[in-house]
Amino acid sequence: MAVNELADLLQAHANRDKDGSFWGTLGVAGSAFTLAYLQAEKLSFLIDTGMLHVSKDTEFKIRTAHKLFWSLSAFVGFLRSIRALNASSEALRSPDRTKCAPARFTQASLTTTKFLLDTIHAVSWLPPGWLWGSKLSVPQASGIATASAILGLVIHYHGKRF
Repeated sequence: MAVNELADLLQAHANRDKDGSFWGTLGVAGSAFTLAYLQAEKLSFLIDTGMLHVSKDTEFKIRTAHKLFWSLSAFVGFLRSIRALNASSEALRSPDRTKCAPARFTQASLTTTKFLLDTIHAVSWLPPGWLWGSKLSVPQASGIATASAILGLVIHYHGKRF
């Protein structure tokens, strides 16, 4: 684990009580899942390039862990985005709402949709028997990934309006 990744995890742990114990713990878990996903991705890369030689069983476990942590990271992001969507919805309904409340609600809606697509896409690459793992065809999974990427661009450019 790189020093900056460890620093990110420690920062997330330090901020765990900022939003309450549940949301703080979820934030720390999300950071841990993301870091675990990145480490498994590095191992997968080393296996793919032939720099790391492991047994077929170990390779399968590494690749499954990679997809599992990717799925968990996306799911935690989805849960947190639902909370942000709810907060922006309440701000939008407030009688003394800010001028940017509609734009924030749109941004939160787009972000929640993107995280949902990311979760569907990530889980679809898990082995058979893991939720809906391996149930989507490659064109279906690619379509979901493309829609998520396009939403990411829309979110980025919409966010510049703030």
